[in-house]
Amino acid sequence: MKAVQLALAVLAASGFALAADEPGPSAFSWRATLDTAGQQGLLRVPLPADALAHLQASSAADLRVFDGQGQPVAFALSTPPRAADAPRQQTAPVPALPLHAAPAGTQAPRGSLQMRVEQDGQQQSVWVQLGDGAAGKANLPATTRLPAALFDTRKLAEPVSGFVVRARLPANVPVRFTLSTSADLATWTPVPVRGRVYRFEGEGAPANDTLELAAPLRLDNRYLRLDWSGQDGVAVEAVTGLLAAPEPARDRPALALPAPTADGPAAVEWALGFATPIARLELTTARPNTLVPVRVLGRNQASEPWRLLAQAVVYRLGAPGQESTNVPAVLHQPSVRWLRVEATHGMRLEGVPLAARVLFDPVEVVFAAGSAGPYQLVAGRSGTASAALPLPLLAATTPTRVEALPVARIASVQAERERPVPWQRWLPRGVDGKTAGLWVVLVLGVLLLGGVAWSLLRQVDRPPG
Repeated sequence: MKAVQLALAVLAASGFALAADEPGPSAFSWRATLDTAGQQGLLRVPLPADALAHLQASSAADLRVFDGQGQPVAFALSTPPRAADAPRQQTAPVPALPLHAAPAGTQAPRGSLQMRVEQDGQQQSVWVQLGDGAAGKANLPATTRLPAALFDTRKLAEPVSGFVVRARLPANVPVRFTLSTSADLATWTPVPVRGRVYRFEGEGAPANDTLELAAPLRLDNRYLRLDWSGQDGVAVEAVTGLLAAPEPARDRPALALPAPTADGPAAVEWALGFATPIARLELTTARPNTLVPVRVLGRNQASEPWRLLAQAVVYRLGAPGQESTNVPAVLHQPSVRWLRVEATHGMRLEGVPLAARVLFDPVEVVFAAGSAGPYQLVAGRSGTASAALPLPLLAATTPTRVEALPVARIASVQAERERPVPWQRWLPRGVDGKTAGLWVVLVLGVLLLGGVAWSLLRQVDRPPG
């Protein structure tokens, strides 16, 4: 215990040594008072979305922790802001077994199995061809192939959180699938699922082959059924299960963006006031039966060209109360100052109420707390050098795992937004203050050189004496 106290004292002393060169809490645009509940030692505090939306460095360099006397406190980041998601583990592909319907009294073909399903609200008997190679066989004689497929998932022992669907799809049509499971092929249990499967035409056009489940699903000793009633031109070949993570994923801090600025009938833009990398962009519309393929672009300066971040489809389809909506677009952690969403495939955003939320990867601050509270967590200051210590250095001072450390609660928050310079609103569209300043310097330099040249010419033309 004495060794731990000594280590914490050394860390605190290192914070005091930097005090002379450190900006104070008032220099930061976001300031939160922490409630440590009288606890001492290492504590952790999750950064809320509002704090992440004030950071002016993509590496979170402008984060600090101060004690009650305004002195900097040793801290570390427990989750790097640019940490990438681990690839999701998958099961082996499970081939589709097509379902067939036949008139009453028709004898079941050899090698087929009769089962009960519900189609369009009515119970009916259908056949499924079992055995090796059944998935590739043509329609059974005197039968009609149904818009559904059965999957023998009884040997999938681990829970899954989604499915990758391998299928032939009609172009430019989001296909709605419903899922259900059964242990006896007679009683079926619906499985809530989010998302639609689609492929749009064109190079780099949006496509999605993944269905996400609302909760992890166990399929051992159960069959899986996919239905796509009312969707023509669909032929499902196989599904691959996405294994559920051992621990539930932490919710991402989310920030609602203000209403965008329209740029013509097919594009909208947002000016962002932060540099925190964006993990996801959630685009939604409140207008029913709407579908718009879009592309998401970003840039860091108004004078820079836009760069492509993602392709997606914004949709809200279905009857009231049974609507399906799109999932957030994955942006792969770009740090951008401007976002732009453009409609593609000849569509428009004009008249489509579009709402946007940015989702960040979770970040926690681990800091050394003592008796010099109340402590302040601050963020948001341009040009600030990083002061975060390596996480292992702090973690080595305690036998407790970082994720099990006590949590400090945010008691109150003071937030300020940087006010734009008044003259900046007079700048032409696409010209930022830095570019305008360079042009001003260039014009002044040209005027100065012109004045010098004019003075020299007058001296040359002046008659002698």
